[in-house]
Amino acid sequence: MSQEELQEAVAASPLFHGCKRYVDSMSVKVCRKGQIVSDRQMGQEILGLVVRGSVEVYSIAMDGREIMLSQLKRGDCFGIINLFTNTELPTVLKCGRDTTLLTIPKKKLLELMKNDKELTLRYACICNEKMQFLIKRIEFLTMQSGRNKLIQYLLMRPEQEGLIGLECSKESLASMLGISRASLFRELACLQERKLIDQEPGGIRIRNREQLETILYEW
Repeated sequence: MSQEELQEAVAASPLFHGCKRYVDSMSVKVCRKGQIVSDRQMGQEILGLVVRGSVEVYSIAMDGREIMLSQLKRGDCFGIINLFTNTELPTVLKCGRDTTLLTIPKKKLLELMKNDKELTLRYACICNEKMQFLIKRIEFLTMQSGRNKLIQYLLMRPEQEGLIGLECSKESLASMLGISRASLFRELACLQERKLIDQEPGGIRIRNREQLETILYEW
């Protein structure tokens, strides 16, 4: 992988945005699809940045089910929330496909933050965004109805020319919603039959947002 590609990934990161010089403090790690990654490497605490591929973030339910919380892509980092605590991440990180990471020791990152106020402010901003995301996820996962979970997911997703692109497989989407794959297909078929959505090759198109919102808040 070229130095230019590594620098572009760092520049795309909300944390290291515009700080290509930090590449020299990082190491490259190549992982295979399905490989578990961690913020502990060779006995050292590290922060990881996705250069290529994807990393899926899972929470393990009491019954052993894996619930996908999010998917990290190019420029996204893991190992942020426990930067100042000596604790392991409470989630499981799994490569969704062959993935290239840049890693930096957390001790080195803390040194950089002491001398770079902009980096420290970006770190604080990302922590705020993660807290807001987790609050929404808690609210989302406490919903009882699989239909409500699906509708809220669709309403929260950004649209491009009216189409909601699915960035993961439907199996992964079911895991993210905390429902079975069969339930997901059943609810999608039901919403399409009621002419509220259309399933298209590139994703899902919402046909009646107002009616979806009515269903969501009535249940």
